[in-house]
This record gives sequence, structure tokens and C-alpha cells, in this order.
Amino acid sequence: MSIFPAISVIAHLALLPALLSLRSSETAGAREFSIACALSAIAIALLTAATSFSVPLVAIPGHAAMTAAFFAILLGLRRLVDQSVSIGFCATLAFAAAAAGLLVDLGGQDSFGVRMFVIAGCGAALLVVIGLPILDGGAREKPAFRAVATGLLAVALTGLVHAVGSAPEASPDAPFSAAALAFEFSLAFLQIFFLPALFVAVILTIDNRVIASLRTMLARDPLTGALSRRALIEDGERTIADCLARHRPAAFLQLDLDYFKQINDHYGHACGDMALAHFVETVSAFLDGRGIFGRIGGEEFGIVLPDHTEERATAVAEAICRAVRDTPVGRAHQRIRLTVSIGIAAALAGDTIMDVMIRADLALYDSKADGRDRCSIARHRQVDASARALAAAAAQLREADTHREQLRQTA
Repeated sequence: MSIFPAISVIAHLALLPALLSLRSSETAGAREFSIACALSAIAIALLTAATSFSVPLVAIPGHAAMTAAFFAILLGLRRLVDQSVSIGFCATLAFAAAAAGLLVDLGGQDSFGVRMFVIAGCGAALLVVIGLPILDGGAREKPAFRAVATGLLAVALTGLVHAVGSAPEASPDAPFSAAALAFEFSLAFLQIFFLPALFVAVILTIDNRVIASLRTMLARDPLTGALSRRALIEDGERTIADCLARHRPAAFLQLDLDYFKQINDHYGHACGDMALAHFVETVSAFLDGRGIFGRIGGEEFGIVLPDHTEERATAVAEAICRAVRDTPVGRAHQRIRLTVSIGIAAALAGDTIMDVMIRADLALYDSKADGRDRCSIARHRQVDASARALAAAAAQLREADTHREQLRQTA
């Protein structure tokens, strides 16, 4: 009795808890692959027992379990890569792969055609195992990748049916050749490593998606969908550095919604949240991908504009003021008019994004002091410690002005 099938069963049982943990997170395809892993372990155990102890009747439930495992694998792949094939097609393909594998098995190991089919199955299995985590994003975007992955998986599963009933050891009397070595390797890989490796690839693919999703969540403000402050600064730093290195212009706009605390006090924080989301939607629609738009904090936002001179950035800022002014938030019976003040700063040689943001913040205070609902251009000055202190003071003054305006309104 060979120990190789036992190694495969043990590997399945070791991977099952990891798949079950992914299933609890409701990740697409995790439930189907968990079922497939359990069914595969049962099938391999039954088929190994039928071969080792010469009990043909045991092979019947073994092949049934293997066919069901194929079906679950195809269903899991269907959900994992968002493939729009029917469940009936997956069932037909699973049955066809199992039936083809049985027909190949009837041909024995000495047939040249059988050997080539097993080698082809091993090659398809390797491509699926290696390519699934690497090409996951492309497979979801391109239907051709999904179709190729399904076809390769079907070929690999067909070769697996023959492999699970065969011993991977070569006969000592058989002449050595490259083809014989390739066949023995393919048989051993399909029998021992293919399904465990496939489930490892699935786990890696799902983990990559979870990590990508978490990165997206961290990079986006959960309320408005704009970039977070950290993502805005990181992306903006790279963009400004690239523009300056290529001697191209870049600019930064700092935006602050006018009288936002008054909106919160008069209409409630839920309405204030709706106003923020509406503002981001309005500005994003206007920009249409022309800049990097993020939320700095509260009602303050920033936009990095690559390839924009100070004049072009000013034209963009004025257009944003008009767009925000002309699109109030709320329903017809309760429309809240929004306005925004904007500070504009062009990037200078040697600037970091923080330098540009500080100058834009000082210009924003000028917009607030001049009556709001307007934009102001920062003076070209180097940012030193006094400028940083002045920027912090400007932010405090804006907050104090807003508070005084609220008191005047309620008086």
C-alpha cells in the first residue's frame, strides 16, 4: 500500500480548517471550496482503499464523492472569478471530467495516449495553481481568462481521476526515458499535490482579496468615499514629486465648506453627513478623474492637480465654487445651499506636499476673511516654522469665525 494517498488526505484535512475560517467570513467561493476539500479527502481515501485492498465496490462511492468534489470546485471557481456560467454547466462539466478520467483509466498506464493525457493534466494543474493567485484581478476583468481557467481545470480534474487509482512509483524493469520520467512526475503530482496545492492557491487568492479590500477601506473615507488624509498625502506626494522631477507644473487646492457647523446645528448631524457626501459627489463628478481628491478632516478637503499651472488651478477652483453653489443638497421641500472656500497653491521646486498644503491653507484663510464662497491664490513664499505656525493659527481663526457666525445667527 502506497503512503502517497495518505499524504494527500492528511494535507486536505490540514487545509480544511483554513477554508472553513474563510467560509465564516462569507468570502465568495469559500463555502464551495470547503465542501470540495472535505469531499476530496473522502474520495481519495475510498479510492485508495478500493485499489489497495482490491474492493471494487468501494470505488463506486469514491468516484461519486470525487465527481461531487469536482462540481463543488467548479462552483467555487465560478463564484471566485465572477463567471457567468450556469450551475447546470458546472454539473455537466464535472460529470464529463469524471467520465473522461474513467475512460482514460480503462486504457491503463502503458498507452502512449494515456501518458500524454496525464502529462497534459499535470501541466494544466500547474498553470491553474500558479496562475490563479497571480492573475486573479485580470481573470475577473477578462472573460477569456475565466474560460481558459475553467478549461484547464477540467483537463486537470480529468487527469486526476486516473491518478488517484494509480501508484506513482515507476517499475524497476522499465527503461528510463524523459517521457517516462515526465509521466511519473505528472502522476505523482496529480495524486499527491494537485488538490492540496489548488486549495492553497484558493486560500492565497481569497487572502489577497481580503487584503486588497482592507487597503481600499483604509485609503477611502468611509462617509464620503473620498481618499483618506493619509492616502491623499501619500498619492499627492508621489504626484507632486513626479511633476517637479519632470519640470511640469502641479497645484494643490484646499477646500473648506462654509458654515458647515451651522448646518449640523440647524439640520442635525445626519443632514451634515448627507451634505458632505453630496459635496464629494459634486466635486468628484466635476473633476472626472483630473486630480487626486481626498478628505483632510471634518469639512476640509484637498485636491492635487498634476500638470496644472496656477492659472489653470484657479479656473478649476472657480468652477468648483460655481458647481457647489448651483447644486444644493436635500429634497425639493428642504434644499440646503452649500458654498465652499478654496485656497490655491502652486508647487515650487523642492516643495513637499506639506509645504504646498500649508501655503494653500494660508490662502484658504484669505478666502474666508474676504467673505467666503471664493478662491484665493497663495503668495509665493518659502514655508518655514513661522509659516507653519501661521497656518495652524489660520485654522483656529477659521474655527473661531465660524463659531462667531453661529452666535450671530442664533442671537
